[in-house]
Amino acid sequence: MAKKKKVNGEGTVYKTKSGYRGQIVIGIDDFGKPIRRSVTGKTIKEVNEKLTAIKNSIITGTYIAPNRITLCELARLMLEDDLNMNYIKKGTYYRHIETLKRIESCPYIKNTPIQELSYTPIKDFLISETCMSQSVINKVYMMLKKTLKEAVKRKIISDNPIDDLKKPKSSQHREKVRALTTDEEIRLYNILTTEDVNYSHQMLLSMLTGMRMGEINALKADDINLTFKTILVNKTMSRGQKGEAIVSKSAKTENGNRVIPISATVLPLIKEILFCAGDNYLFESNGKLINTSQVNMQFQRIVEKYDILDKRIKGKVSLHSLRHTFATRCIEAGMQPKVLQHILGHSDIKITLNTYCDAFENFQNENIAKTDEYFADMGISFDQSKSIKEAG
Repeated sequence: MAKKKKVNGEGTVYKTKSGYRGQIVIGIDDFGKPIRRSVTGKTIKEVNEKLTAIKNSIITGTYIAPNRITLCELARLMLEDDLNMNYIKKGTYYRHIETLKRIESCPYIKNTPIQELSYTPIKDFLISETCMSQSVINKVYMMLKKTLKEAVKRKIISDNPIDDLKKPKSSQHREKVRALTTDEEIRLYNILTTEDVNYSHQMLLSMLTGMRMGEINALKADDINLTFKTILVNKTMSRGQKGEAIVSKSAKTENGNRVIPISATVLPLIKEILFCAGDNYLFESNGKLINTSQVNMQFQRIVEKYDILDKRIKGKVSLHSLRHTFATRCIEAGMQPKVLQHILGHSDIKITLNTYCDAFENFQNENIAKTDEYFADMGISFDQSKSIKEAG
């Protein structure tokens, strides 16, 4: 056995074949014997950091013995670690906490130590969630799987009890969010520019730049460069744990951090927004931040009050439809998918192509029709009244 040694007073550290192992006393059992907790790492520093974290949690009273920790407790610890280490933003953390609360609504999962969890009760809980949207089911399922995978990694359990459990499908009928037609867009544009409507500037900016509403509400005057005619997108507005608006230090995704051009169409709107800007952010309400849900509620009122939508067209229309509308107009105008990907802040070209596949298909058909016209002008066309001679 490798020789034990003390390193910087952080506990006993062992040198192993694969790295280092640390050990610390976390309490005394019923027989008066010390209870030890072991951690591993590739370096002494990594082991010491883990030992220090355990010591601090014991001091603050937040330490939970591995043999009694529940899935919900471990999931919360993982989220807090990700937040403290800047792997996730506050807005993301609060959204995950909402997912965790759904899991905690199941008494079995909330109160049962991880070692005692079994396949069937977890499956039954997921089945009970099929009445929710697929998005909610996906989040709950992924949190359960990720937490149990971490429990295996930390050697709290030897096997993941739901390793082979398939993700359930929602029983809800999901209506696809659609873009506005050109007629609907013109009607909405006229209302937003002639009527006294709250948040009209934000809606117009989304419809004419494709920015997410959270990105728009987080804009500051310094993000606008009139010299180079650009908008810097590097943060987003999200909701805190109590529903309050908070600003994240970066955009929704890594690719969401981008610089987008201010077109000639948008420039007068930008100048008007700057003239009316708040003290800290471009868009404020009585000095307070504005969240997406506030704008969304106003948008729904407008489309209903002014009869904006064509009821014959299928598909859901929400505030996000403004972003879809911008993307659709860009495709109809002939913009290349790669350019559109950057403007929208998509991480992968596949997201752009898959999200707007209908618009791309319509654009493709229109261009094929134009090609047919070009061939006809060249004299290349087949008279359908005549049969084509067979070869030979």
